[in-house]
Amino acid sequence: MQSKLKHFHERLDLVINLLNISSEILNTSKGNVFEIHGLNNFRKAIMILDELYLLQEQVNILTQTNVYKSGNDFISANQSDGSSFLRLNDDLLEKAILIRNVIKQITPEEKENSISIKLPPTKDFEELSKFSKDIHIALSQILYNDKIGGKAEITSVENGSIWLNVFLGSSAAITLIGGVVWASMVIFKKLQEGRMLEQQVRSLNIKNDSLKEIQEKQKIALNLMIESEAKLLFDENFSIEESPEQIERLKNSIDLFSKIIEKGAEIHPGLLAPESVANLFPNPSNLIGLESKINKLNRASEN
Repeated sequence: MQSKLKHFHERLDLVINLLNISSEILNTSKGNVFEIHGLNNFRKAIMILDELYLLQEQVNILTQTNVYKSGNDFISANQSDGSSFLRLNDDLLEKAILIRNVIKQITPEEKENSISIKLPPTKDFEELSKFSKDIHIALSQILYNDKIGGKAEITSVENGSIWLNVFLGSSAAITLIGGVVWASMVIFKKLQEGRMLEQQVRSLNIKNDSLKEIQEKQKIALNLMIESEAKLLFDENFSIEESPEQIERLKNSIDLFSKIIEKGAEIHPGLLAPESVANLFPNPSNLIGLESKINKLNRASEN
C-alpha cells in the first residue's frame, strides 16, 4: 500500500471528526428510543477506513448493523439497536484516535512552510540521483530570491516509497511552489491529452507526415502554455523590476516538475499547512477536474 504516514494521519483526523455523531434518548410508550443524527458523515468515515484498510473487523461489524443499512442521515432506533450501534461507534472512534496519536508520535517533526515530495519509483542510485537533482534545480532556481526568501532544505526522509520532507523557508516560497506544481500538473494533463490524440490519429492510418505535423503543433502549443503559466506566476510572485530570466527559470521549473510528475512523483503541502495553503496545491488524484488558473482568471474577468 503506497501511502505515507502523514496521509494516514490526515485521513484519520477526518475520520475522527466524522465519527462524532450525535444522539439522544427519548422515553416513549414503547420504551426508550435512540435518535441518532449524522449518519451520512459516519458512512463517509467507514468508507475512508475501508480505503485505508484500517480497523477492518470493527468496520465489517458496523456495516452489518440496521442503523448503517438504513441509508438515512437520521434514524430512530430501538434501545437494543441504538445502544449497540453507539457502543460500537465509540469503540471505533477510540481506536481511530489511538492509531492517529501513535502515527503522530512516530512521524518526523515538520516545520511550517514545508512540502512533502514522493519520488517516482527508482530502480537504482543513478535514477535516484537524477530525480533528486531535477527536484533541486526546479526548487532552488526560483526560491533563492530576495523577495521570495526561500530555501530547499530536506528535513527528513521516510521509508517505503521515498518521501522527502522539504522546508522551503517562507510563506512566499510555499505559495510560489504551490503555483508551480499546479501549473506542472496542468502541463502533465495536456501531455496526456496529446498522447491520446496521437493514438487516435494513428488508429485512422493517417500518413506519417500528417502525424509529424500534429506532433510539432502540439509541441508548440505546449511550449506556449508553459510560457503563459510562467508569466502568470511571475506576475503573482515577483516584481516587474525582476530580471526577465526569472520567467525562464519558472518555465524550466514547470517543465522539470511536469516530467517527474509524469514518472510518478507527487508534491503535497505539509501536514501542518492550513487549508488556505493546502488549496494552492493540486489534488494528484483529480487530474480530470484540474484546470489552469489562467482559465479561472479569464472567467472571473468576464464576470
